Amino acid sequence: MKLCWLDTDNRAEAYIFYKRFLPYARLSKKESVGVLYTRKDEDERQVIAAVRLRPIGSFTLLTGMLVHPDYREQGLAHQIMVSLADIFENNRTFIFSLPSLVGFYQQHQFIQTDDVPNDILQLFTKYQRQGKELVLMKFKDVKG
Repeated sequence: MKLCWLDTDNRAEAYIFYKRFLPYARLSKKESVGVLYTRKDEDERQVIAAVRLRPIGSFTLLTGMLVHPDYREQGLAHQIMVSLADIFENNRTFIFSLPSLVGFYQQHQFIQTDDVPNDILQLFTKYQRQGKELVLMKFKDVKG
């Protein structure tokens, strides 16, 4: 399966997917939205995973990684991360991870960090004030 990037005018399926499985998610036109599809039959496809890349100043926030419950534990999230590896920039791509997913993101060269730009830190602090338990991580390519 290949990650398909959606035009801002062609996101209805992604909106429905997020509304069903991550109802608090708010897609922005500024974000890049990528999805994985599966075919139910010859004419009907279904979104089974999605991810969003949100620009924050000159940085990128990986957000909204979501796999359909029926398709979890099949490596789709790993497949998405591998697809995105060429897009991630050293010390410029961040994620606000759930504590239970830190190990997953570490497998894809994200590290916990306190060394963050102000734009990212402000957004992270805003989420923390809302009571969200998150871990701030950045992409750090060990080869780079």
